[in-house]
This record gives sequence, structure tokens and C-alpha cells, in this order.
Amino acid sequence: MSILTSPRGKVEVVHCRRTESRDIFCIKNLIRKFTQKLFGRLNIIYLLEKANLAITLCNDKEEIMAHATFLDYPNWNVANQEDWVSMFWELDKELQCTPLNTLFMHLFVAVDEYSTGCCKEIIWSVFKAVPELHFIFLIVPAYMSLGSTLITVFDQVGNIPNLTFDEDFAVHICYRHSHYPQLHIRKARVEDHDDLMPIFMQHDTILRATYGEYFLAELIEAQDKENHAVVCELAMKPAKGISGHRSFFVPAWLQIRRTSPCEPRWMPIFPAEREAGRLSLHIW
Repeated sequence: MSILTSPRGKVEVVHCRRTESRDIFCIKNLIRKFTQKLFGRLNIIYLLEKANLAITLCNDKEEIMAHATFLDYPNWNVANQEDWVSMFWELDKELQCTPLNTLFMHLFVAVDEYSTGCCKEIIWSVFKAVPELHFIFLIVPAYMSLGSTLITVFDQVGNIPNLTFDEDFAVHICYRHSHYPQLHIRKARVEDHDDLMPIFMQHDTILRATYGEYFLAELIEAQDKENHAVVCELAMKPAKGISGHRSFFVPAWLQIRRTSPCEPRWMPIFPAEREAGRLSLHIW
């Protein structure tokens, strides 16, 4: 549940859910002439049948506030459905987009008064729902501006031609790290010690009361097949750490976590632990 505030100060409590067939009538009613210029004339039923992900935003009265449809290939016929990656790499060689980590927005509609907040809420929800997703592309005719709503989440990366007629289309991109970043988790190294010590000292009393006397450097150096230490990186620096041995249940980590708020998608990191489902954890 989230709270959206209109420019006039009106408030709506909203939540996201997957689009259902009964939403089609309301979605059609939200389509404007500007929507058709951006996305083209669309058959909503056909689009939803083809969609990889379709999200509807509702208020607490279950009234539809916004909708967005996402597919795994570009719209406007700017590239073949099976072979679009190379064309997008030409726009920016640093873009690591693939069919596995990319979606394309084929439709977005919203109640005008709350459109900006609805757009941001849907984008946030999509990145949260699909951990593998890192890029969302939006393709519109080059002569069209995105308007005051979509421009708040998309940045233009270039233009590409249409395959069937002589017209250029602008390619806009939305990055995960701007809306729902993921923590990078890796094996701890000895050189992480200096970055981890300030965090370690903040929780030293709790850790010693829980686990007894031990030293951070020794935990990192003592890693072997049965003992592991991992860190969560934020801005290329360790932000959290976990040292583990296979003896206690993984949910213990969730019960005793006392670090700053974050929402990483938890999964066992090492194959052996994935099978055993047990870890003893030191958290700092």
C-alpha cells in the first residue's frame, strides 16, 4: 500500500496487482489521444494476451488509477522480436540489456491528476516483482515528447529507424538502480576489514553477547568449505556482512537482523546450503 498526493492536495491510498480481464473496460476509458500518439492504436485484449507483465494500480475502493503493459520485445516494429539486442547495444555499448533482463513498456495510462505518482509506483512495483529485471525501455515517435509523467522515470538514449516505413523513433530507458536497487552480495575478502570495522563496532556489544568473543579478521580468514563470510556491497563498498556455518536454520538471520533497512531478495548463496537449508550466522 502506498499513498499518492495530487497537485491539489487530494490523497489516494493505492496498491498494485496483476491486471485481470475485468479491467479492460476501465483501461480503455483511461486512453487519451496523447496515449495513442505515444503507443499507437492498440487492441487491449490482444495486448494483454501477449503481455509478459501487466500491472494495474487500484485505490482502496478498487477503482483503477493506472495501468501498464510490458512485453519482452520492442513496439512500433523498430526491430525483429527475436533479434533486437544488437540494435540496442549500438545505441550504448555499456548497456548490458538482454531478453532476460529487459522489458518494453507497450502501454501506460493513468488518472490525470495522479499520473506521475502512479507511474513511479508501477515502475517501483515492477522492479520489485521481477528481481532479474534491470532495464525498461520505452519507444515513441521521435517527434513526440514524453509529457510531464513518463519523463520523470525515462531518459532518452538515442533514435532508431522503423523497419517498414521512413520514420525515426526515440528510445528511452529506465534503470533498476534509480527505483529499486539490488544489493551486490559476494564473498568477503581480507581487504574488506577496514570498511567493515565501523559497522562491526556499532553492533559489537550485541554480537559479543550473542556469539561470545571473536575477531572480524579471523572470521574472514577462517573461510573454508564449511565456514563462509559474505558482504553486501553498496556503492562498491561493503555495507553489511554475514559469517556462516551450516548448523542453524536460515530464518534465524531474519529474526536477529539489526542493521539498517534494506530489502534484499534472500536466497541461500552456496549450493551446499541451498540443499541443506541450514546456516549458523554472524551478522554485523
